[in-house]
Amino acid sequence: MDDGRVKAFRMLKPPCVELSQAALRYKVNKTTARHLLQCLERLAETLHAVSHSLDAKLADYVFFPLSHVFSESNDLPPRLLEYALSCLSILILKGWRDRLSSEVGRQLLILLAFLAGGSATDAKSENVDEDVAAIAYHCIADLFHSSVASSLGSQNTISPENIPLLGHAVTVVLDGISNNSATKVRLAACTSLNALIDGIGDDEALRNFFPGVVSCLTKVLSSGIRSKTPWKLLQTCIQLLHQILCKVLHNDLPSSAALTYPNSGAGEKTNRDWVAATAGQVKVALSTVMPLRYHDRHDVREALFSLCLSILTDCSTALANCTPMTLEALVALSSQSADEDNDRPYQRLQQILASNPNLLDVLKESLYDWTTALPRVVTSNDDTKQTRTLQQLSIAFRLLSAHDIDMKALTNLFASNLQSGVASAIQLSSTQAIKTVASDSVDVTRFLHSATSYKGIGIFAPVVFNSTRQDGVMSGLQMLIRQFDSSTMATALQRSLTESLNITTGSEQVATLWLMLELIRNRLQQDFETDQWLNVPSDQLEPLTEEAYSFSLEILDKSAYDDAVDWRLQALSLEIVALQAKSQGHDFRLELVDALYPILERMGTSNATLQQHAVTCLGIVSNSCGYRSASELVVHNADYLVNAVAVKLNTFDISPQASQVMLMMVRLCGSAVIPYLDDLIESIFAILACYHGYPRLVESLFEVLNAVVEEGARVSSRAIEPSTRITPIPRRPYKLTTIADLVSRLQARKTKFDPPSPSTNPDPEPDPVISSDPQPDALAASAVRETPPPSKAHTLIHTITQQTTHHLSTPSPPLRRLLLTLISSSLSTLSPQSTTQADNDTTFLPLISTLWPHITRQIFPYPSSSSTSTNSPQIDLPTILAALETLTTLSRYGGSFLLSRFSDLFPQIQTLYHHLQQDMLLEEKAL
Repeated sequence: MDDGRVKAFRMLKPPCVELSQAALRYKVNKTTARHLLQCLERLAETLHAVSHSLDAKLADYVFFPLSHVFSESNDLPPRLLEYALSCLSILILKGWRDRLSSEVGRQLLILLAFLAGGSATDAKSENVDEDVAAIAYHCIADLFHSSVASSLGSQNTISPENIPLLGHAVTVVLDGISNNSATKVRLAACTSLNALIDGIGDDEALRNFFPGVVSCLTKVLSSGIRSKTPWKLLQTCIQLLHQILCKVLHNDLPSSAALTYPNSGAGEKTNRDWVAATAGQVKVALSTVMPLRYHDRHDVREALFSLCLSILTDCSTALANCTPMTLEALVALSSQSADEDNDRPYQRLQQILASNPNLLDVLKESLYDWTTALPRVVTSNDDTKQTRTLQQLSIAFRLLSAHDIDMKALTNLFASNLQSGVASAIQLSSTQAIKTVASDSVDVTRFLHSATSYKGIGIFAPVVFNSTRQDGVMSGLQMLIRQFDSSTMATALQRSLTESLNITTGSEQVATLWLMLELIRNRLQQDFETDQWLNVPSDQLEPLTEEAYSFSLEILDKSAYDDAVDWRLQALSLEIVALQAKSQGHDFRLELVDALYPILERMGTSNATLQQHAVTCLGIVSNSCGYRSASELVVHNADYLVNAVAVKLNTFDISPQASQVMLMMVRLCGSAVIPYLDDLIESIFAILACYHGYPRLVESLFEVLNAVVEEGARVSSRAIEPSTRITPIPRRPYKLTTIADLVSRLQARKTKFDPPSPSTNPDPEPDPVISSDPQPDALAASAVRETPPPSKAHTLIHTITQQTTHHLSTPSPPLRRLLLTLISSSLSTLSPQSTTQADNDTTFLPLISTLWPHITRQIFPYPSSSSTSTNSPQIDLPTILAALETLTTLSRYGGSFLLSRFSDLFPQIQTLYHHLQQDMLLEEKAL
């Protein structure tokens, strides 16, 4: 005995003797459990100190006092048993090691199985302490790791007397895994099962335990799908299932189907049947485990991925029937790892497929099934299933595209079912209510200013799959399209979409256009990333882009109010126009002849989504073409818009978009565009003459005319010098007529009609009244100067004002107020401050004379003022107020020309005032 062992023996002897005495005294109730616990603590400390010097004989010596403790295990506190089991674990690992005798090993296995779960004959103990059971399971694991010489299971053929003992131990371990509620006990039992599977070298005995083990593990794993089973337990159980499957059914066994049982008398046929039956049961078990591929924890999915890889590589012969299911699980696991930016599972799966071409055929069949079910999956209510199926399709296409496989038939099927699935989903989503904007609140200019602030953000709201619950489906479809576009099957898909675009209708046509849009967007993004490093031209998508762009223009050329045109087609067409503008850049300016008006026309629609699409599209187009803002785009292309609006009006197209576009154009371009609107103004009044019975149409057209007049008035006011005051029509000061005045007037008349004599003065004395004019020199100079012709804008505004008077008889009060506002605005442009005196006499004063009766008729709609009553339904007080304000403007610019008219009108105004005052007093008394 060397010095180390001698020293260890001397250190162990006192605590062992003390423990032995204390255990014997405890049996006869002559000592307390506390004293026994103190003895065990001292022994445990000593064992830890001399563990490096322990051997089998010292372990036998120390186990002797421990056996007295274990004999009283039913009456001992759990804490005391924990220390005893800790000491036993040290003896097994550091003392006996691989020199444990069979007899001692069997005794220890019986003892530990009892402490962990009860005896083989009695009912299972329900009051086993969790800590004691966990340490006992760990001791069982240590025991199987050290049982090389104990003949418990390490030999190729287990002795018959050990079979029942091992069976009981396996039962206790499986019961601890499946039926215990404490997680640490279940994990400790899994550790014992791992050691047991590794320690049993008899394949026949392991096959006998195989069904029970697989059933227990499957029970735990299947319950983990429905309940909150700890992820660590699930991971460990999957690893145990992986371990036992590879050990029992692996390909390296000598002819797995030809193994024979001892004394079976059935030979190879019996074992071949056993393997076939076992494979069927394993397939059923694995089918309940495979849903864990969607577990939230990466560790669980990683363990399942390793299990599936081993089934395809190490157990491919016995478990050939599980290949499709296992391969589908691997594809699903790879797709989930791809979402987490982990490409390693995909690379491992790619290696397996490259090494076994037969798996490619299996994957192709699975892909065919997924593609066939694609329409049903896309339209299902299970959002999670939709996303997962689309991810699996994407990964499967990616895997197969890396190999030289004929997929023409599969490509055609995919293109057809993809269109059908998207169309069905669109048809379901079309039942949702469309958000509309009231026609009275549609303000094109306001939306244009919102587009003016575009700074490259341009994000279109989703038209297809526009609900929150469909975000996953849309993302999955986009990922699938990207994956398909990067494969060799992209050309076939593009050709199929191009052929079906013009022959489909309804939701199928919307689906086809959406798919083409996604393909174009994906390729443009790829080209953009490539152009950052390489200047490589790409024309692979040029036919598809041109076809989609041409079709989009055809859709947008149709009226936005045409019910036969799906608004989603229009919205998608706007997105394609925006993509075309992005791809062409400044060259897209040539396309504005055809594309600009349809975009602006959609900004006046009542569909909120389509309206916002038009705003976003206009911002993208202006940015791509190099304009600073959308307003600048419209101003620079006003000639295109004028021609487009003229075509609409000349064909008597009474849709409100034309007037909205024209209104927006006038607001943005200002007076610069007014001289080019003479034909449009003429067309507007022609439409007003034909459709004067449609108040909303008439009102929208007069809003355009009012904008023209306001812009002209704004420029006219800016053109006047700040120090210049309004120069009204000169008025002669009132003067009493005297006898001298009469004599001078008679003399002037006589001189006018009589021929002048040579002796008389050729310059007669001027009339005193005429000579009282404040600026005779200026009037004479203006008469001598040549009067310039009025501007085109001035003439146009004059025409608008004159024609407006014919519509003041409309029964609509809001329209009458609008017309009165228009007249008031035009007077500032046509007034003497912007024209000459000659223009006043020839145009302005006759216009005032024409306007006077029409305006006064709005104040006094009845011939007799005595019949005027505010209670009459024909009288509209806001209209009367607008008419009075218009008269105020007339008096400001008309001067003394209206003096006599106002003198005649004043009594009626007084009468109206008294009526209004009387009605107001009556209303106050009523309150």
